[in-house]
Amino acid sequence: MSQTEDIELTHGSSGVSNLNRHVHLEDEQLEDEEYYPDGGVKAYFVIVGSFLGLVVNFGIINSIGAIQAYVSTHQLVSLKASSIAWIFSIYLSLAYATGLFVGPLFDRHGPLPLLVSSACLIFIGLMFTAISTKVYQFICSFILLGIGNGLGMTPLIGVISHWFKKKRGNCTGMATSGGSVGGLVFPLMLRHSYTTYGFAWAIRIFAFTCLGFMILSIILVKGRIKREPIHSDQQFDSRWDKIRSSLNLEKLKLNDAKYNYVVAGSFFTELALVLLLTYYATYAIAQGVSESNSLLLLTVWNGLGVLGRWVPSYASDYLGHFNIMLIMLIIYSASIMIIWLPFGHHTKVLFGFAVLGGFCQGAISSLMPACLSQITPANEIGYKFGILNSFMSIANLFGIPLASIVIGSGEVHQYNNFVILTGMISITGTVFWYCSRFAIVGSKLNTKI
Repeated sequence: MSQTEDIELTHGSSGVSNLNRHVHLEDEQLEDEEYYPDGGVKAYFVIVGSFLGLVVNFGIINSIGAIQAYVSTHQLVSLKASSIAWIFSIYLSLAYATGLFVGPLFDRHGPLPLLVSSACLIFIGLMFTAISTKVYQFICSFILLGIGNGLGMTPLIGVISHWFKKKRGNCTGMATSGGSVGGLVFPLMLRHSYTTYGFAWAIRIFAFTCLGFMILSIILVKGRIKREPIHSDQQFDSRWDKIRSSLNLEKLKLNDAKYNYVVAGSFFTELALVLLLTYYATYAIAQGVSESNSLLLLTVWNGLGVLGRWVPSYASDYLGHFNIMLIMLIIYSASIMIIWLPFGHHTKVLFGFAVLGGFCQGAISSLMPACLSQITPANEIGYKFGILNSFMSIANLFGIPLASIVIGSGEVHQYNNFVILTGMISITGTVFWYCSRFAIVGSKLNTKI
């Protein structure tokens, strides 16, 4: 029972003064729990800070193909693709799985301690990557990098929901466009640095660049809403009990159909996106494209992702987040099966698909948290986003090695099988996203949702 309801039952007939008290408490509760600034200097500084942080956190993920393509043809050239794949699958799995623990901590303690930890681990992970030459060294380095990414992603996205409601889709799109900017700039930077300074110094320069962006993000990003502490009749005597209380793991029993469909849809959709970004450069090389131009493909992909994260997100505030998400997913899935699969052996088609696919990928990635925020209270967004990320981590852990098995020795026909696999995964994700929309409004197509 809420505080306002208690007052009504106890003092409901005791006069005007108690009525005023009721109104005051109700207004106070509204301001604390339901009021969103939707603007102002502090709110827009948060967007800038989130943008800068996601340049690093999403930018590294979007640029992972540039590192994977280099080590596959240099340090680890003698190894099979399936062996190399475990480096990046473990990395991506940790980047998402960490969200299960980070979400509740963000809801309880805000973004600052998580972002500081994220910056430190990302920097250390990249510095160790610079001196790695063996598989186990790359795995250890990317474990640190993955945990660092995981600590940063949830607070950087979740904090937008603390400050915006009506403009949430647009503002989330602007913030997450940092990931596409990072994905645009980082492959170009690495492409130049590999040939000019060598791999080790290229990664060190990359590490210091990421550290600078993260420091600015830490300064600008401020939390606003925190979940109330869990009430208990007993005092916790051990540190583990406090941690378990903070995580509130009992809530893992989920029975919300619309949320479960969002989780399933995100699982398959994100897997399709990650597989494509991880192997698109090596696919191009297998088709006869030079190593330099294969990295340029990733640059074009992420460059259009900047536009894709902003324009559809802006439209979604007026037409509905789920509606625009489904449109982007349908276009993305169709382009894989109709453009990439039959015509991927043409270099111009590869660049054309990078334009269309990058635009859709940017929109899908930015609309995912906006859709989740639409069906989740602001003080639970970190927790729910963390659960969603933990499921996506399972897809990344096993999906990339599975794709490497399909690719095999890297023959053209094997890469075609990989394209079919990616397309089918994307279509499956689209179906689940439609099921989530159906669970909310049924089969009505003209409803803003």
